[in-house]
Amino acid sequence: MARESLEKLAAEAERTAAEQLKAMPKVSIIIPDDPQNPGDKVVPIGFNGVVYTVPRGVQVEVPQAIAEIYQDSYTRTRAVTQRIENSTQQEVKVM
Repeated sequence: MARESLEKLAAEAERTAAEQLKAMPKVSIIIPDDPQNPGDKVVPIGFNGVVYTVPRGVQVEVPQAIAEIYQDSYTRTRAVTQRIENSTQQEVKVM
């Protein structure tokens, strides 16, 4: 497929995703500041090529899918962090 055709398809898919997001109900979210990365002031959240840049520490209205994507990412990150913390607290036995 020619490059121009692929770019046209990608642009159409992005337009479609943007239209889907606009049609979704909006919800309020607050993404907390990250004390380990004080310079990290925004969180990019993508949906099928459309990226929302959500500021930290501010309540904002976003499409429901964006909120769900962020919540899933946050939940998975917390689970991994907890597993790491648990593994570093276990006693290592050398035989």
